[in-house]
Amino acid sequence: MGAPLTTPLTRRDPVYATTPFTSFFDEFFNDFLARPMLPSMAEVAPVMRARMDVVDKGEKFLVTVDLPGVKKEDININIEGARVAITAEMLTETPVKEGEKLLYTERVAKSYARSFELPVEVTETGAEAMYDNGVLMLTLPKRAPTEARKLVVQ
Repeated sequence: MGAPLTTPLTRRDPVYATTPFTSFFDEFFNDFLARPMLPSMAEVAPVMRARMDVVDKGEKFLVTVDLPGVKKEDININIEGARVAITAEMLTETPVKEGEKLLYTERVAKSYARSFELPVEVTETGAEAMYDNGVLMLTLPKRAPTEARKLVVQ
């Protein structure tokens, strides 16, 4: 009754001991995981995938992206052909007024990123970006298709 239902594999376990490359993998992963690969997590803002909707309205796309808490100055939008990339950063700080003593605070630092490809290329001419109450709304006109030209051989 007092014994656990599962026990971790150890080197004394007969199943573990029969694996031919056990020590090789142990050494590799122990050495690999012992090295710090990133700065401490306190220094890195988590990158969140922004939620979005894309609607095809015939001659344009309407893109709605949720970016809660972000200031519009901190939003970057890059359009290259049919590829759209949106990034935003948010940092909240606790203001301290004169005569107050801040005893405890939790600051939030987040980064949002979203990159996607539309079915056809869009043009920046006539494109609009509106940001209101944590929601980014993009209107992206489709690029007019180019007509095929017939080349005359001379």
